[in-house]
Amino acid sequence: MFYGVEQSTDLRNPQTVVKKFRSKSQALRWRGEPGKSGRSTFADPEGARNWHHTFRRVYELVGKVDRKHSVFKDRGTSTYPRCDADNLASYLYLFGEEVEP
Repeated sequence: MFYGVEQSTDLRNPQTVVKKFRSKSQALRWRGEPGKSGRSTFADPEGARNWHHTFRRVYELVGKVDRKHSVFKDRGTSTYPRCDADNLASYLYLFGEEVEP
């Protein structure tokens, strides 16, 4: 299975989105959408005083996601909270293989 991960470089608000794809071509098309990867996280970075960027990556994972893995127990801190999507992205980074075009 192929997974697309869209995540901001802002650790306090990573705005993580994980999408599942059945084929490599669909995942690569999603990653290659113009203006989506590498864009500023906020429409007006000067006004938001936040110059972080959002990037898209594609991973291939053979088998199922082990939701009982310790990665999914990480809830972060009050300053740097983590949600299920953040933990899934970490799991894919650890156990998946990043797909190159």
